Amino acid sequence: MRYAHGEFIVTRCGDAVVTQAYGPWNNECVKSFANEYRINAEALFGKVWCNIVCVTGESLLIPDAELQLRERTAAMQPLGLTHIAVVLGDSTAKATTKAQLKRTYKGLNIEFTFVELIENAVEWLVGHGFNIDLESISLHVEKVASK
Repeated sequence: MRYAHGEFIVTRCGDAVVTQAYGPWNNECVKSFANEYRINAEALFGKVWCNIVCVTGESLLIPDAELQLRERTAAMQPLGLTHIAVVLGDSTAKATTKAQLKRTYKGLNIEFTFVELIENAVEWLVGHGFNIDLESISLHVEKVASK
């Protein structure tokens, strides 16, 4: 397995924090992700902002990591996180990943959707009034492609 404990790339793109998630995640990966995510999101705290989450490969969470991700996502809602678009296009476990993330986000007062392409995510979020920096999205996609 290429991503034994999960990996990620996080980029702030205007009102969005964009995450590329690879492979299965354990508690250590969620903790590391949360630290990097917070650094990228801090400038948005107190405003209304959103997430784009792109998954690649077996983007699954062990049960404890799923709970930890839910707690950390819930902590972001009072800081302004209102919408999450999940891009499932490159996931090899789409149905399971979708079910896990539905449980993670359910009841958090955060609107979420699942799409196939990052362009669909951007379109959905722009439609909800978010300013997505397209140049930063392009740089994020380039960084992901070079991995």
